[in-house]
Amino acid sequence: MTRREGVAPQWRARLAAAGLTSLGVLLAEKPDGRQLPGRWEALTKPGLGGRERWRWDLDDGGVPAVVFVKRYAQTPFGVQLDRICRQAATRSRAWWEYRQSERLTAAHIPVPQPVGFVEEMRGAFERRSAVLLARVAGDAFDRVWQWACEQDAPVTREPARHDLAVRLGRFIAAFHGTGYCHRDLYLCHVFVDLDLEARRPPEFCLIDLARTFRPRWRRMRWIIKDLSQLDASARQIGAARTDRLRFLLAYLGLQPGAPRVRWYARRIVRKRDRILRRIERKNQMVGPDPPYGYGSE
Repeated sequence: MTRREGVAPQWRARLAAAGLTSLGVLLAEKPDGRQLPGRWEALTKPGLGGRERWRWDLDDGGVPAVVFVKRYAQTPFGVQLDRICRQAATRSRAWWEYRQSERLTAAHIPVPQPVGFVEEMRGAFERRSAVLLARVAGDAFDRVWQWACEQDAPVTREPARHDLAVRLGRFIAAFHGTGYCHRDLYLCHVFVDLDLEARRPPEFCLIDLARTFRPRWRRMRWIIKDLSQLDASARQIGAARTDRLRFLLAYLGLQPGAPRVRWYARRIVRKRDRILRRIERKNQMVGPDPPYGYGSE
């Protein structure tokens, strides 16, 4: 069995001052205030399987910080095989998410700041692992938009709403321009720091990078999946068809009526409808998942 761990240079002193000198303790037991200083809060929702998550509010005597801890254990064989084939054959999901945060940050795509990771591997199989990521500004896009609509905020009206759709399209295009696809690109995984009065531009951040990868074959299939997931969640929050089209035009950098736009739209709609039917069946069985991410409470 092989154990590896790593901490981002800018976080080493802070974690040590907070009492976390080795990340291995995060694999052994559920962390709480008795083991480590600060406030620990478990974050749960249906469908997590062997995953566990916590919010850690720490104060090492300097600037208070919030770190999210995600631990993987009891990984199903199908998930292990997917990781081996599409991501890293000898590294864990925690390392992968940590590494993608590093890579996308270097590519100037806003994502949670990587803090650290620890992993235990038995050959190519992940035994258990944990990743630490810093909190990002804002909150899940779908949740923020629902708040804004309930308050009839200026950002929900034209032209601010149109500008928001265009900026989101350009943000997702920049992410796909790195060669990566997300595979779980719903609006709950797009965080937005949004001024409800529309006095400043929105700032986006992409979270939950554990399934991201660079497709070597059939890349368009994964791009359409990402865009269809976004369109499905936009439908769920009541986004108008014209705003969804405005997003697509900005994503593609094309004008209305271009043949390429119709080509994308047809494929997105077909995939989106299948996604919505699957979500409806799941909700009937277990209920909708509450939103969760790396933003402020």
